[in-house]
Amino acid sequence: MKITHYQALGLSYATLVDRERGILEGLRPLAAQSAQPLDDRQLLAAYRNLTLQLAHQVPSPTALHGQLYQRLAQQLRIVPDWDATVAFGSAAAQWPIYEDAPGAVQYLSKFYRLVLIAPRHGIDIESLTRRLPVAFDAIVEPADDDWRPALAHALQAIDVPRIGMLPVRSSEADDPWNSLVDFPICTLQREQAQPWNLTQSALDAKRCEYASLADMAHAHQWALRA
Repeated sequence: MKITHYQALGLSYATLVDRERGILEGLRPLAAQSAQPLDDRQLLAAYRNLTLQLAHQVPSPTALHGQLYQRLAQQLRIVPDWDATVAFGSAAAQWPIYEDAPGAVQYLSKFYRLVLIAPRHGIDIESLTRRLPVAFDAIVEPADDDWRPALAHALQAIDVPRIGMLPVRSSEADDPWNSLVDFPICTLQREQAQPWNLTQSALDAKRCEYASLADMAHAHQWALRA
């Protein structure tokens, strides 16, 4: 279907928040202290692995990130600094929102119901919603690998059939949408030298790939004029 034919957008958290930047800015100084420092790819992999290990052991995102910082320091054979531990624990609530996201979701909310798909663990959703100009119509917080029932319940609550929602995922390795690939999906490939929505493959609607939410909003405007 054309982008204008959907009733709702299922936006994964990382289409709005630069989560990887937030993680790396917090962990690079720690890794630099190690005799064998990790590169960015290894740091992100370590973060994801530790998040899964700690997810059911701690009561809050702040506590999870604090313990994660200490656990990674131990793995790197570094004595963790307490102030740095506290800082990383609280920083997740203020990870940077992509510059285009507030304006784009404000525009898209005029045409779609907005459904937020949160990561499985370690995220304070309220800290994001307070910083955006619109409220989400539904929020899905996957509790395990099979989060289809949670998604179905959220869509039923806003009276949108599953076929009426366009999933919009990030390019992060653990994006929640990666485990649900049984229907059309749109991908944001940020930091591309050439915005994908300006390529013929995106404009001819054969692929739903854009460089940002702003580009997706632009594609919607283009489709309305077509």
